[in-house]
Amino acid sequence: MQKEVSRAIKGTWILTIASLFSELLSAIYRIPLQNIVGDRGYFIYQQVYPLYGIFSVLALSGLPVVISKTFAQQDTIIAKHNLLKKTFNLLLVSCVVITGLLWFYAKYLAFLMGDPNLYPEVRAVSLAFLLVPFEASLRGYFQSNLIMEPSAISQVSEQLVRIVIIIGSALLFGRGVFDVYKMGTWANSGAFIGGIFAVFILVIWFLKDKSKLDKAKLHQDKKSHHPIKLEHGLVLEVVLIVVFTGITIFYQFIDSFSMLRLLMHAGINLNQAEIQKGIFDRGQPLLQLGIVLSLSFVSTIMPQLKETNRLKQNKSTIQKMVRVCLWLSVAETAGLIALMPQINTMLFTDASGSKSLAIYMLSIMIVSFINLLIAVTSGDDEKNVHKLILFGMSLLAKIALNIILIPKFGIAGGAMATVLSECVILFGILIIYNFNREFLSLDKKFILSLIKVGLIMAIVVKIIVKLLSMAVIVNRPSSVLINIIAIPIGALIYLSLTKHWQMLTKEEWEILPMGKYITKFMKIRE
Repeated sequence: MQKEVSRAIKGTWILTIASLFSELLSAIYRIPLQNIVGDRGYFIYQQVYPLYGIFSVLALSGLPVVISKTFAQQDTIIAKHNLLKKTFNLLLVSCVVITGLLWFYAKYLAFLMGDPNLYPEVRAVSLAFLLVPFEASLRGYFQSNLIMEPSAISQVSEQLVRIVIIIGSALLFGRGVFDVYKMGTWANSGAFIGGIFAVFILVIWFLKDKSKLDKAKLHQDKKSHHPIKLEHGLVLEVVLIVVFTGITIFYQFIDSFSMLRLLMHAGINLNQAEIQKGIFDRGQPLLQLGIVLSLSFVSTIMPQLKETNRLKQNKSTIQKMVRVCLWLSVAETAGLIALMPQINTMLFTDASGSKSLAIYMLSIMIVSFINLLIAVTSGDDEKNVHKLILFGMSLLAKIALNIILIPKFGIAGGAMATVLSECVILFGILIIYNFNREFLSLDKKFILSLIKVGLIMAIVVKIIVKLLSMAVIVNRPSSVLINIIAIPIGALIYLSLTKHWQMLTKEEWEILPMGKYITKFMKIRE
C-alpha cells in the first residue's frame, strides 16, 4: 500500500509540474503577445480562446480524468484494451461532428461574439477537436496505471509548439505582414499543430507499452469472457467531470458573447470596449496557473476511487491530497491578490484593471474547492443530477449578473459576476451534503486556520509592497524587483504560520514539491 501511495504522490507531482510548466508558458507568451499586438489585438486572439479551452478540457484534463477511472476499474488487460478501442471510436465520431458544426457555423458564431471577422479563427480552432480522441483516450489509459510521464511530456510539447506559432504570428503582425485577424487565425491554429505533436508522442509511447500489453495478453485466456465493467451512471459522471474541470471556460464563453455589447451599452465605444475586454482577459493565464494544481490532484485522485473494498485505504491518501491542494490554492489566491498591481505591471506593462483582476483571482480558491468536491463525490449517482442543475443555475446567474453588474462597474462587474456564480455551485454542493466536512477531512480548526494564514500573509505582503512602491517609480523593472522581494517573504510567512498552527501533518508536508527538503528546513516533526 505504501508503495502505491508513493507512486500516486509521485504521479501527482509529475503531472503537476508539467501542467505548471505548461501554464507558466501560457502566462509568459501572453507578455510578448500583448506587448506586440496591444490590448485590441489581444482581445482578437482571446475572444475565440474559450473554444480552445473546451478542447483543452477534453484532451488534457476532463476526459482523461474520467477515462482513467473507468480503465482502472477493469479486471483484465484485455478488457482494458477493448475499452480503449471503444472509447476511441466513440470520441472520434463525436469530435468529427463537433468539428463539422463549428466549421459550418463559424460565421454565425463570430457574429454572436460581436465581430463577424473572427470566423476564420473559429474554423482554425475547430480542427483541434479532431485530435481529442487520440489525446483523451491515450492520456486516460496511461493515467489509469499512474503512468503520468506520457501525459506530462506530450502536454509540454504541445504547449511549446503552440506558443512558437502564436509568437511567430504576433511578430509577423508587428512587421506588417499579417493584419490583426490573420494574426489571430494563425495564432489559434497553434492548437491543432501543437496537438499533432502531442498525439505523435502519445502514440509512440503507447506502441512501446503495447509490447508489454501483448505479453500480458498471452497469460490471459482470450477465449474466455472479458467483460468491460461500466459503472451505473457513467455517462452522467463523464458530463459532470468534463463540465466542472472546464468550469471557468463556460464563464469565459458567456463573457465572449456578452461583455463587449454590455460595455458598449454602458456608453463605451467599440474600440475602447475591445481594449477593456482585452484587459479583463489578462486574468485568464493567472487563473489557469492557479487552478491547474487542483486539476492535477484530481487526475490522481480519480483512479484511486476504483476499488470500493479499499475505500478506507484510498480515503486516507485522498484526504491528504485534498488538504494540501486547498492549502496551496489559498496561498496562491492570497498572494496574487496582494501582489496584483505589480504582477499586472510586470506581465502586461501597466496596472490597468488591477482591481478587477484581484477580484477575479478569488476564482482560484473557489474553483479548486469545487473541483475537489466534484472529484471525491462524482460516484454519488443520486446527487450528480443535482450538481448539474447547480451548474445550470450558475450559468444563468452569470448571465444575469453580467447584465446587472457590467454596465455599472465595467470589467470589475464581470469579475464579480464570475466569482458570485462560482459561489452558487460551491455553496450549493456544500448544502447538498449538509456541510459535512468529514469525508474531506476538513475540520473546523483547519478551515479557520487556513483563512487566518491566508489573510495574515496577504496583509503583510501588501504592506511590504506599498512600502517598496513608495521608494521607487512603479514600472515594469521595479515591479519585477518588488515581486522578487515580496514573494519569498510571503512564502516564508505562510510556511511559518502553517507550522505554528500545526495545520499539516508531516506526511502532508512531504506531499509538497521538494517536501522532504521543506520538512528539514522547517524542522517539521511528527
